[in-house]
Parts: sequence; structure tokens; C-alpha cells
Amino acid sequence: MIYLSTLLRQSVHDSEGRRLGTLWDLYVSPRETFPCVTALVVRPPLNTNTLVVPWSQVHSLEETPITLKVRQAEITPYTPQPDELLLKRDILDKQIVDTQGVRVVKVNDLKLAQIKGTARLIGVDISASGLLRRLGLLAPIELLGRVLPLRLQDRTITWNYVEPIQVVQTSTSEQLAPALAGAGVGSAGTVMAGGVVPQVQLSVSRTKLADLHPADIADILEQLDAQEAGAMLERLDTETAADTLSEVELPLQAEIISGLDSERAARLLAALAPDDVADVLAELPREEAERLLNLLPAEAARQVRDLLHYDKQTAGGLMTTRVLGLPQHLTVEEALTYLRRHADHLETIYYLYVVDDEQRLMGVVSLRSLVTADPQTRLQDLLNPDVIHVHTDTDQEEVARLISHYNLLALPVLDEEGRLVGLITVDDAIDVIREEQAEDLSEIAGTSVEEFTTEEETPSWRAVLGRVTWLAVNVAAGLLLALLLNGLFGPVLRASARLAQDPATFGGLLRALHSPTTLSGMVSLLPMLLLTSGSVGSQALGVTGWQLRSQRGRDFWRGFFRELQLGTAGGVLASVCVAALSWVLFGSPLLALAMGFGLGLTLLLAAILGLVLPTLFYRLHLRGSLLNAPLLDPLIAVLSVCTFLGITLPLLTGPLYTG
Repeated sequence: MIYLSTLLRQSVHDSEGRRLGTLWDLYVSPRETFPCVTALVVRPPLNTNTLVVPWSQVHSLEETPITLKVRQAEITPYTPQPDELLLKRDILDKQIVDTQGVRVVKVNDLKLAQIKGTARLIGVDISASGLLRRLGLLAPIELLGRVLPLRLQDRTITWNYVEPIQVVQTSTSEQLAPALAGAGVGSAGTVMAGGVVPQVQLSVSRTKLADLHPADIADILEQLDAQEAGAMLERLDTETAADTLSEVELPLQAEIISGLDSERAARLLAALAPDDVADVLAELPREEAERLLNLLPAEAARQVRDLLHYDKQTAGGLMTTRVLGLPQHLTVEEALTYLRRHADHLETIYYLYVVDDEQRLMGVVSLRSLVTADPQTRLQDLLNPDVIHVHTDTDQEEVARLISHYNLLALPVLDEEGRLVGLITVDDAIDVIREEQAEDLSEIAGTSVEEFTTEEETPSWRAVLGRVTWLAVNVAAGLLLALLLNGLFGPVLRASARLAQDPATFGGLLRALHSPTTLSGMVSLLPMLLLTSGSVGSQALGVTGWQLRSQRGRDFWRGFFRELQLGTAGGVLASVCVAALSWVLFGSPLLALAMGFGLGLTLLLAAILGLVLPTLFYRLHLRGSLLNAPLLDPLIAVLSVCTFLGITLPLLTGPLYTG
């Protein structure tokens, strides 16, 4: 098997053994299931005009160095076709959609094979081995794996699962077009220096997308940005696209709808349930939402407007109006006939709700009871009057609790007069449970997702006080530990420091600490540093984890600057407290200043790391287990201690410090 990373920069020789240069790239034609290599791009030693050698004049890629069948003077000029791709430029390090694993992954290497004189692109390597191979580290790692239980898995996606497309950016519009890999190729067989490099995005074809479940397609869309997701959604029919859109997380739903033309967006919204449409439009600007509402059918627009009046955190904001209320005087046969006619437009038919003439809920009949009952029996004789229900102003957490506690598939929603106005299904309850769990976890970390969901750019004093409260608890605990350590080990540390200042007995760092109090102060305050930096880092991790789950990190800079402000506020207050306590405890103003300044900057760094590290791991498509606190907390602790020592030691060993 041949890998692109091992081919690149290999020497290319003509039939007489004369070195022409190094292999820079390979052209392939995407017209076949496994694209054929059509030409080699060779860069001469002096970086003159790049040669494009047709595959027909190449002897083999399996031998080193790569040898041509002809002499340099006999090379036939080759002009690539407009749809041909360059493997290194257009595919390597790009993203592809893995339809088997239903995810978006990065191309770390490309696998080729030469069969019967033809070289073909077989697949893409998405494993860590591909990246290590390109860095030249694979051989040492494999050698180490012979001694240690370290095994690198080969993860290859065959090329027949992907199809290259690109989103072309123009000055006035965006469109989907084939990759123009040969746009910068001159007629003389050289690649022009000023050629246009297209930005190719790999995706699955329409037929391959249609074979996937809408939930799987949604998983793929959620790993792309809104522009790429919208381009992929455009390739689906309206019904499949609507089913897929309903499975996508809400923030991305709104972004995709905003990126589509109005008529296409209106067709998709018309195919969604009214509650899903209301959720999407609630995320859009008022003018845009009203414009889309005016394009919907009149009845659908009325239902959506009614739902938009309810608070999103209540049963009214969760419910769908696609609920059936059967008159109590109907017979079983009449009810079944009605169901056959209207079942396609209902959210669920497992529970059949019976109402009176004024639409007030009278009871419920299960589908099983309806099917097994005598056809002439009236619904009022079958119904169960004890119906678990909620009202439009019931909190969503109570709704989820009722559905979970009673194992319900759906829950009816009544207005103030007891009339049936909507229905909440179990899938909506599951979303609420996940949201509430995320809020609970963030509160455990000492923060709240509300401070991130607010539209205010500047954090409120409530958010600052919420962070500082838990920080103050850790400062107090650190003070107690500092008093304990200073009382137990202070005399020993001060005596050791005096001994270390004797040039005859010790030299180096401790001698540079001009005061015996310095060493005692630093050691005593280190536990406080670890407690406070851990608290600040955990708070940032809580907010970042929620952001990555709900918004996939799309609003990174807003979160970064909010954490910067919150970290600065907490760091300033903690610095003042620690400086004052250090002065009282150790009686040295310069020591207090160094400790307070070092701690404040360290806490600011911990807050930034709590936001940046999980976002970085997420962008690198690393496993979710790498985004948790057990890994990131020790990393933040190590960096915090290093930063603290790096700031305080120069201050405490400088010429201005006299103890």
C-alpha cells in the first residue's frame, strides 16, 4: 500500500537517471469510484516552473526514487481537466463526512494502490497513525509499541463513501460547484504561480445521504458550520430535509434557515411541526421571523404565532398544537375512521383524548382499548377520566418530571379553562431533561449557564458575585491551610532558608531569596493557589462544556471575553485579599504584593484555560472523554503553579526585595 505522505518530496528521475526534482502533488480524476492518478506535479530544485508529468510517462510509484519512462526532453505537456483534484492541496487536511461512523473527520493521510499499471486513490486515513507518519514519528512509536502495550489502530475510509464538492465564495453570492483543481495550470504543462487554489469540502453524494436516517444526517450537519450544513441540506428532497432539520440542535437550525433563500426556508418550515417552527423562529431576528411567517400557509402561521406567545421554559413553549380531541359521543367505529383520515397530521395516536362540545378534556382512551372494543361502543363509555395533564404555564422541569415518573409517551396541555390546546411528547421531555442536567452540572461547578445565555455583552454583577462567592470560600480554606502550614513548618522553613543563605553550605535559588520569610510564605500559600485556580478553572469548564453541547463552540470569542472579564474581576478581588492576608501573616509588604499579583494573574490564566482547552480539544475532534474535568483540572493546576512561580520568583529574588 502507498501513502501520499511517503510519496511527497521523493526524488523524481527521468529514464536516464537525471534528477528532475521532488514530487509535490498528484492529480486525480474523480470520475470513477476510485479516482485514477492522471499526472504528477514535480517541483525542480531551483523552484522554476513546476512540471506536470502525465501518468502515462511514469514508470511506478512503488519504487524509490520515482522513475519516468522517458527522458526529460520527451516529457509531454499535460493540461489537467477542470474537475481534476490535487491530492495534497485539495484533500489532505480537509474534512470529510464518514457515512459509516456518521461523523465529520479530518484527512490525515491518503492511501493509494497501483494495480495493473494504474495508480488509484483507495481511501483516506483518519487515524493518528496518518498524522504521525507525516511527522516522521510513526516508526519510533511502532518500535516503542513492541515493548509497551501501545497499539495504533488503522482507521481508513474507502473513497467510495465520499464525493468532492466545494462552496465557492464570490463577491455577490455563494454557490455549490465542482472543484476547479486545474484553474492555475498553464498550457505548457506547468502550474502557474498565481493559480487559484479552490477550497474543497468533502461530503457525501445525494444518494448516499438519502440512505442515512435523518438523525444520522443531523449528526453530520452538526459537525459542519452553518454554510456547509445548508449546502448539504439543499441536496435533499423537502421531506427528508425537514425530517433532518427537526433532528438538528436548535441554534444550528436557526443558522441554517437564515442561510437558505426565503422560499426554500418556508417550504422546510411548512413541513415541520408547529412547535419546531416556533422554536426556530424564536432564535431569529423579529423582522426575519415575521417575513418567514408571512410565507407559511395561513393556518400554520396562526398556530406558530399562538405558540410564540408562550414562555419557552413552560409547557406552552414545549407543546405542539397537532393534537386530536375526539368528541365523546363518537362510536369506536367512527373514531377509527377519523383516525385513518387524519393520522398523518398528528404528532401521536397512542393516546386519544376525549373532549366535550367546548373542547374541555373529559378523559383519555388508549389505542389498544379502541382497537379491541366493540365498534358501536361510544367513547364516553371507554374513557379514563383520570388524565395526568399540565397547563400552559407549567414549568418545563415539572413537565419532564411527570412524563418520566408516570412513563408517559405524551402529556396533554390545557388552558386556564381546561380546554385541550396542545400535546407534549416524550422526545421533548428528553430534551428538557438534558438541558436541566446541564444546568445542574454547571451549578455544581459553582456557575450557571444563565450567565452565558444572557444577551448582555458585559457580565452582570450577579454573575460576578456568583463566581466570587465560591472563590472566597476557597480563599478562606486556603488561609486556614496557610496558617496551619506556617505554624507547623514555618520555623523549619525559615531555619532552612537561613542555612541556605550561607555561601559555604548552599548556593543558587534559595540564597537568592533574601528573606527567610519568603520561602515560608510561598510554601504556605501554594495550597490556596491550587484551591482557587481549581475553582476558577472548574467554573470556566462548566460554562464551556454547556456551550460545546448546546452551540458546538460557535460563539467562542463571546465566551472568551466574558471569561476574561469574570476572571479579571475575580482575580483582582482575590489579589487584594491575598495581599492583605500575606502582609498580616508574614509582615512583608513586598512579599504581599508579589503573592497578590502572582495569584491574580494565575487565576485569570486558569479561567482562560478552562475555556480554551476543551474548545481546542473539541476543534481537533478528540474523544469526548478528553473534555472532562479529571484530565483538564490537573493540567490547569500544573500550568497555574508554573505561572505563579514564574511571576513571584523574579519579584522575590530581584534587587528591590529586601524582605
